[in-house]
Amino acid sequence: MAKGHFLLGFILGGASALAATYLLTPQTSDELKHKWQEKKDDLADRAADYYDYAKDATADWRESAGEFVADLKERAHATPATDLADYDDATAALKDELTAAPEVATDDDFDDIVVDGKSAFAQAKDDFDAATAPADDADAPEAPEAPEAPAAAEPTTPEDPEA
Repeated sequence: MAKGHFLLGFILGGASALAATYLLTPQTSDELKHKWQEKKDDLADRAADYYDYAKDATADWRESAGEFVADLKERAHATPATDLADYDDATAALKDELTAAPEVATDDDFDDIVVDGKSAFAQAKDDFDAATAPADDADAPEAPEAPEAPAAAEPTTPEDPEA
């Protein structure tokens, strides 16, 4: 029932808008009919153009989809025995390559490098100390000694007034 009222209101509203347009425009009805005919023809031309674009696009899509489906059918009908034979041949060839490869290296070919952590760090510390040590010149001013930090004060507790 609600759809019927909506349709009736839509038709009456459109009719009243058309009547108001005819009555309130300064143009004659022949001029309005001519403009309406031009707009209708333009709209029909646009619709035909869009139809042609859509037709071309769907034709291209159908062609590519057909090629895709044909490729899928071809893959589905491929004999698995040939694929298995190709796999076996490829694995046999790879196995032959790997077994024919020469030995890369053995443990005897390389010298062992042993780093003693203590001696390395001790050497680095000695080098650093030698680089930062002041020269033994009599003219060189001596570096001032760092002031000592004050001793930490004992925390004080507030006296309890009630005690």
